[in-house]
Parts: sequence; C-alpha cells; structure tokens
Amino acid sequence: MRSCFRMIKRWDLIIVAILILISFLPIALFSAVQAKTATNPAASRVAVITQDNKVIKKIQLTENKRTYQFVIHSGDGDEDTVEVQKSRIRVKSATCPDQVCVLTGFIDQPGETIVCLPYHLVIEIQSDNEPPQDIIVSS
Repeated sequence: MRSCFRMIKRWDLIIVAILILISFLPIALFSAVQAKTATNPAASRVAVITQDNKVIKKIQLTENKRTYQFVIHSGDGDEDTVEVQKSRIRVKSATCPDQVCVLTGFIDQPGETIVCLPYHLVIEIQSDNEPPQDIIVSS
C-alpha cells in the first residue's frame, strides 16, 4: 500500500484537482444562463407545442389567468390531454405506454420541455427575448 502512495507526486494531485474543478464548469455555466433568463421579469413566456416538427399551438403563459384543458390527437386514436393552469403547463394524461410526459409535471421556466416520444409531441417554454432553438427528436 505504501508503494502506491510513493508513486503519486505533487503534480499528479494538482492535475487531478484541476480536472475535477473543470468537470463542474458546464453545470456552473448552465446555471448562470438559466438564472439570467429566469430573473428577467420583462420577458414573456410562451409554450410552443409541436408534433412531428410542426407547430400545433402557441400559448401565452405570462398573461394567462385561467385554467383550461385541450386534447391533442395523434395517429391511431392516441391522444394527449394538455392542461394550462395560470402560468404553467403540463400533460395531464396520455395514452402512451411509458407515461414519461405525464410524470414530468408542470413546467413554467424558459428552456424547460415535456417530450412524448411515442407521439412525437414536444412542449417547450420559450422566452420572447431569445431566438427559438431547434429541437431534434429522433426515434
């Protein structure tokens, strides 16, 4: 055991420490960008619902004061029930087998998404002051 400790030099420990610190850099950058968009009160939030890369509906969330539901039909009689509640949105129920989109729950911050892969349905919260980004969904 002591022979292993003799093999480790001071610069080995410094390099390992630097690599560990660098590994946390993406988390710090992502958190900083998300905090910047979340703290901008002037930005309005829009839920963009797409299916098969076609925009089905855009819902303004910042000025919404009511609760309502609507159904999105896909092929073979499959459907997703989407619920908009004040300034947030979720998939309330779906006929897909895995139910990942239902378990995601409500989303309300820019950049958050709900994805239903079996039906190729994507709900994304976008901010008006940022350009929309392409989403690639592969199946």
